[in-house]
Amino acid sequence: MSTSAPAEPAPIRVIIADDTSIMRSLLRQILKDRGFQVVAEAGNGVDAVQLVKQHKPQVVCLDIEMPEMSGLEALVKIRKMDEPPEVIMVTGDSQAASVQQAMQAGARGYILKPFQADKIVSSIYKALQPK
Repeated sequence: MSTSAPAEPAPIRVIIADDTSIMRSLLRQILKDRGFQVVAEAGNGVDAVQLVKQHKPQVVCLDIEMPEMSGLEALVKIRKMDEPPEVIMVTGDSQAASVQQAMQAGARGYILKPFQADKIVSSIYKALQPK
């Protein structure tokens, strides 16, 4: 009879995409402090889409306003992947029409800047619940 403790569940794998390095850094620290695994970071939508293909995260925190490809454009491409991760939009304005567009395009939630750690964590867990 084995007395080893049950295995810890694997950490939730997250990609952060935001064009502002300080925002990526803040979000990374919040997620790491709460046991999430940040597998990659992107500064624009083009890189975000490539990193999702490469790393296959469970969740992507995707800024709406980014250069080269907006978060909305990246969201559409990510949602068309074979096994798309859940996407949570990052925004400074919860009333923005772009948030509504993102939700209609398949985003599972949004988090507001400035970041509030508890709201970020609850948004991720809520996004991972069965639809």
